[in-house]
Amino acid sequence: MPWNLLILPLISGYYLLSRCAYFKFKNQHLDRQRLIFDTILAGIFILSITFSLRYLVEYFIPGPIFLIYQIFPIEIPFIGTTFSSFMAIVLLTELTNALFFNDKIKYKASAIAKVGNELEILLTKSALNLGLLQFTLDSDKFYIGTVVELPTPSKADYTVILPMFSGYRDEEKGLVFTTNYFPVFLKGQEDSKDLALVIPTDRIVTASHFDLEMYEQFNKKSYQAGGSKIPPPTKMLF
Repeated sequence: MPWNLLILPLISGYYLLSRCAYFKFKNQHLDRQRLIFDTILAGIFILSITFSLRYLVEYFIPGPIFLIYQIFPIEIPFIGTTFSSFMAIVLLTELTNALFFNDKIKYKASAIAKVGNELEILLTKSALNLGLLQFTLDSDKFYIGTVVELPTPSKADYTVILPMFSGYRDEEKGLVFTTNYFPVFLKGQEDSKDLALVIPTDRIVTASHFDLEMYEQFNKKSYQAGGSKIPPPTKMLF
């Protein structure tokens, strides 16, 4: 076999790992060396399967192979085998994506659970369960809302949220609420997608779950004891 024909199985392996929903979200976090190594392994596997199938067909039903040689009298050895392996991978990948792997959210969430960092796992739980998260930025601005878009493992440099509250942290790092977005949602004045907020990941200082009821109870007790300057958000916002 001419060595330059090996480029087709390598392309096949890369196409499989980068396009098939089952693999691509897990492989997007890999560095270049690991991705090259996995691509080579996938190419070797694809080429082995293709050659095995070819020899089985030639042994049991040689007629179709002989007919192909007559129609396409190409003298380059194994070019048909390698090209067939590439076309088969493309067709099988797109077919399986359409039939079995069309739920990208499911496979992206599965990939994040296995290879994602702590922030990505936190964002995914919020997106799937509609849980509130509190984000503090490097400017001491904070937002409380739900994540509306799953991050791509180790690739996304931004977070998309639907804000419910926003404000800033005072000198004692307490939360000072300034904006309540709930009335806008309840009145239906705006499409919720129009209110989505994109936050650069490198500006996030802290991110955590937020329970409004627990926060109100805690701050009511502190406020009544004189230990908190932040009034309960329900009195201020509703």
